[in-house]
Amino acid sequence: MYFYDLAGYGKMIQDRIRTSAHQQALARAIKPGDVVVDLGAGTGLLTLHACRLGAKLVHAIEPNPIIQVAREIVQANGFSDRVAFHQAMSFDVKLPQPANVVVTDPRGVLPLQERAISTIIDARRRLLKPGGVLIPQRDTIWAALVQAPDIYHEDYDNAWRSANDGFDMEAARRRNINNFGRHHLELNQLLSKPVRWLLLDYRLIENASACGRVEFQVERPGTAHGFALWFDSELINGVSISNCPGQAELIYGQLFFPFQEPLPVLVNQTITVDLRADLVAGDYTWQWTTHTASATSPEKIERLYHQSSLFSNVLGPKQLRKMSDQHIPSLKEEGVVHMRALELMNSRRPLGQIAEAMSAEFPKRFSSPDDALGFVGDLSARWSD
Repeated sequence: MYFYDLAGYGKMIQDRIRTSAHQQALARAIKPGDVVVDLGAGTGLLTLHACRLGAKLVHAIEPNPIIQVAREIVQANGFSDRVAFHQAMSFDVKLPQPANVVVTDPRGVLPLQERAISTIIDARRRLLKPGGVLIPQRDTIWAALVQAPDIYHEDYDNAWRSANDGFDMEAARRRNINNFGRHHLELNQLLSKPVRWLLLDYRLIENASACGRVEFQVERPGTAHGFALWFDSELINGVSISNCPGQAELIYGQLFFPFQEPLPVLVNQTITVDLRADLVAGDYTWQWTTHTASATSPEKIERLYHQSSLFSNVLGPKQLRKMSDQHIPSLKEEGVVHMRALELMNSRRPLGQIAEAMSAEFPKRFSSPDDALGFVGDLSARWSD
């Protein structure tokens, strides 16, 4: 799991369009005496707003150690008696009673980010009262063809085709072209009208993965270097935010997916992309397959490119075999060390005793009990209550 640092949270707070919209949504949702869940509370800004709006109790849930800063901020603002802090993944949190309101900002650039959607589904089922208010209500994901030569050549081409000292470095480019990235795009970079790819209604959604087809109708001639995705988010009825190119810039930016090669396009040409995002092992694997109408037979569709973030993986055959469903694993020494430490922790011994036992059992790995204490202390911080 990726954790933002304090500077990252500061940048999110400085996005006043984002924070003001969430504040307005809370003002419409919270009634005096309500119980509120702030899911992914960070440094506690929405928790503070919920308290100011009259919430009787706010459950601030945040796995990042940044929650300790939120405690101090809540105390400094006089709301400690109305906030319960949970440093945990929300899947592990049990509440004495479900909340009237659950608020979260699930996005990286898109809500399809790590386990964000799975978290919302779980929170809706377990942490929210029937008929309670969920913020956001829904996200619409839009797509458009993009002309972005600077992004394309800087991020995907130049290192392997221009700065290669005359050597063939296509093996690296073949992997790199299957990556995608966050960028801030301008409206004049779009070669097609936006097309809706996906509607995420968080009040109903049950599946965190997504797939669908988009058909781009080219509006002006140019070179399509890829396509971009962004969201329109309805936080609550009457309050929305969007990271659409051309609107006021939000912290999120847009997600740019490159084509395998730049694609010259003409007015009224149709470019079709089959796009899917599969939640695998806690994060998303993206696939995009690009088609265009045949130049000789417009009714015939030709596949141009098939790309996947999985193809960007630099794991060798040996590592990939180890991930196969047929592989029978045999732990290396470091795996045995981790397993033994977790076994001792599960026996409910003090960390000092565990460190002494680990140092005695694995003298090559730990030079002293103090050395082992650092190791088991880190495991305890990550995996214990």
